Amino acid sequence: MDNKETPSGWHANEHSHCEMSNTLKGGYCENLGTRKTMNVLLCEKHANQFEVEERVACWEAILLHIELWSKAARRRDREDVVRLLQLERAEVAAALERAHEDLKQAENEGHQRRRETYGFMS
Repeated sequence: MDNKETPSGWHANEHSHCEMSNTLKGGYCENLGTRKTMNVLLCEKHANQFEVEERVACWEAILLHIELWSKAARRRDREDVVRLLQLERAEVAAALERAHEDLKQAENEGHQRRRETYGFMS
């Protein structure tokens, strides 16, 4: 079997399938794996979806920290810091909303491809 190097530098067997296997119906992805992410070989669709999910988690964590810092600033009567954090919170909330939209789009693209693969009309 011939090994090839993927863009991420990981060597994959030509016939290695995407290792995404936690679907609700117990199914698995039939696409070929092309990218190694967190020691899991994923197809492009699932790798992109995973990256967006990571981005959502990061923005949520940042938002949580801003809330904690805002509470601490209020307790210390630092209204100047509270105002700055409110501005940051607005920017992070907008970025989080965009990330959620990207995630919906990535999930919908997967559903659309699945319909096309099995001959369903959209």
